[in-house]
Amino acid sequence: MSSFLHPYARAFLECAPKGYDVGAFLGAAEALASILEANPAVRGFLRTPAVPAPAKSKAIAALATRAGLDAYGARFLQVLLRHHRLLEAGAVFKAVREAYDALQGIVRARITVAAPIAEDEKKMIEQAIAERTGKTVRSQVDVDSKILAGFIAHVGSNVYDGSAAAAIRRFQQQVKEQTGA
Repeated sequence: MSSFLHPYARAFLECAPKGYDVGAFLGAAEALASILEANPAVRGFLRTPAVPAPAKSKAIAALATRAGLDAYGARFLQVLLRHHRLLEAGAVFKAVREAYDALQGIVRARITVAAPIAEDEKKMIEQAIAERTGKTVRSQVDVDSKILAGFIAHVGSNVYDGSAAAAIRRFQQQVKEQTGA
């Protein structure tokens, strides 16, 4: 992660008005970031030094309004524009989300399973991770048939391996220890 992301995220959260709806901001801002990332014409417009700063500012204000950003969110976009960070807005918003989640006691988990799972199974895995971490868990589920069964969860730098392959490895290790092999 780039070194400038955390200071922007921290500044956004520290300067937000009391009771500010960060979730609503992130919903609108991430949609806007998708437009910025996916549209080469917009990226070219923002990158071109020949386009005057006031024209860029006016265009970003219009995009912010269309995306449903409030005044504080629109001003934050203008700060990113002035500091030549608007094209990295998606990464900045991701850092804001991570910092906000951390303040709220929420961790993000990437769960890999062998086959698609039902919502109640996902909730059971999230609950098991929550018991281990002491935090609320939000997860993304990926499917990878190579793990055979069970799940592997990545939470930050921690890995919780509840896969069949891990159980087999643990069993083999126990047998080796018991037989002295």
